[in-house]
Formats: sequence, C-alpha cells, structure tokens
Amino acid sequence: MRRFSHAALIMIFAAGLVCKKAPALEREGVVNFLTGTVMIIGGAEKKAASVGDPVKKGMRIETGGKSFVDIYFDDSEVRVLENSSVDIDDLGIDVHEGTEHSLLKLNRGSIFSRVMKKLSKDERFVIRTPTTTAGVRGTEFMVISEELKSLVACLNGTVQVKNDASPSQEPVLLRDEQQVVVEKDRPMSVGELASENRRLMNGIRRSFREMKTSLRERFEKKRDEIRKAVEDRRQKDIESVEKQKTLDRENVEKQKLRDKENVDRLRTAPDKAGTEAGGNVEAQKEEARKNLENVKPAIKKFKSNVE
Repeated sequence: MRRFSHAALIMIFAAGLVCKKAPALEREGVVNFLTGTVMIIGGAEKKAASVGDPVKKGMRIETGGKSFVDIYFDDSEVRVLENSSVDIDDLGIDVHEGTEHSLLKLNRGSIFSRVMKKLSKDERFVIRTPTTTAGVRGTEFMVISEELKSLVACLNGTVQVKNDASPSQEPVLLRDEQQVVVEKDRPMSVGELASENRRLMNGIRRSFREMKTSLRERFEKKRDEIRKAVEDRRQKDIESVEKQKTLDRENVEKQKLRDKENVDRLRTAPDKAGTEAGGNVEAQKEEARKNLENVKPAIKKFKSNVE
C-alpha cells in the first residue's frame, strides 16, 4: 500500500510537469537593406518590403529580377537573391534551454547565409529546399534550388547536407570551399567549390552593410526583451518546480503517517481480539459452572431412629 501511494505521488508530479508546457517564444528578423522588387507576404497581406520591416515566422519573402534583400536574424544574416521565394518556417526559442532554432524554406532561387556565432549542439540553423536540408553550426554558405535539383556551397565552416528526395542516402559533410549537387536517385559527390560560386559568395560577404544605428537599437531592444522573457519564464519554472517539490514532500510525509497508523491499527487488532476472546471464554466458564450448580439434585439427609 505504501509503495503504491508514493509512486502515485511521483507520477502525478511528473505528469504535472509534462502538461505545463510553456508557450513558445518567437524571435524576429529585420530588413536591413534591399534593392529592386522585394515583397513580404504574411497571411492574406502582401506588401512591398522596406528597410526596418520585421520578418517573422509564417512570412514569405519574394524577390524579382535584379533584386535582393538582406535580413538580420540575431547573430545571423541572410541575403535572398533575385527571383527567389523563401518561407520563414521557424524562429523559435527553447525557453528551458535558451537555445534558438531557425528554419528557412527555399522554394526557388538562391540564398546566402552567414551564421556568425557557433551554435550549440541543441541549436540549429537550417535551409531546406524541395530536395535538400542543409544544417550548419556556424558558417558562410549558399543554397540554390532549381526545380528537382539543389546546390549547396560552403565558403567556410561546416554544413551537413541531406538528400530529402532520396532519404536512404547518408548525409554528407561540406567543409571549407566545398560544394555538392543534390538530385533524386543520384549519389551526392562532394567536390571543390566552383570559382564562380566563390566569387559570388565573397562579393556578397563584402557587400553586407552594417545595420543602421536606429535599426540596431531597435533590434537590440527586441532581443533584450526576448532574453528577459526567457529568463523570467525560466525563473518561474524553477519556482514552480520547487513549490511542487515542497508540496510533494509534505504529501509523502502525510501518506507515510497514514500508512504507519494503518499498520499499527492492524498490529493491535489481533491482540485486542485475543483479549476479548479470552474474556468471553472465562465468562462462559463461569456461566456454565453456575448452571451446573442449579441442576444439582437436592439430597435430603434422613435422621435415623435406629439406636
């Protein structure tokens, strides 16, 4: 009984922690520079992009011919090149771990990414196309998507590339100045970075503009708000867990006391029953003795006249 009760309390506590899932926090990017025709689509709204516009999860970025847009995401920046379409699929933060997750889906066209900080093992920055998933830890790389074929080119750092069109293939790892073409039912073969791709990425890297002071201040303020929200949420979680632990300890002690009382009651019950049974036996004996006295025949003594 005691074992079951204590286990039940632990299970209730664990279930409570699982059910209390913290609402997700979302980061956002900001348009830092653009040229030509750049559209931002969010839900039913479609508008021309402007410097300073926020870029959030669920939005789509589209560029026209001879157009591009630079977007900052915290310690990362991307350039969406001409005739491209990119969906912002994830800009989340794990509240408990404080880790960031970025997932951009390149529907068509080209995108160059520079992930300036080295990501932890639980963080991810991923570019996905209809055929490819490219995940990095900290690097400069480009992804080009053309119908059923993709190219992933790494300028420096490391990029893990998976062939989503042929899932049975093992992923490959690109290192400094390497590239790979990804197609359905064709093995991925890592090769040397093509000279034209090297020139293109070096040119993009040099042309990235510093964020304007007003944008930088707004961006930093928003990032500080998110960080504070993460810390506040984490502290509340800690306080909630400690409160629950205290309550559980009290409940366990109460249950132990109830279990001890039940055990003591069961132990004293046989002794009490024995004492009561012994008393009943003696009473029955006394009653039987009295009954025997009552049924004894009365024998009269006769006086003899014989001398």
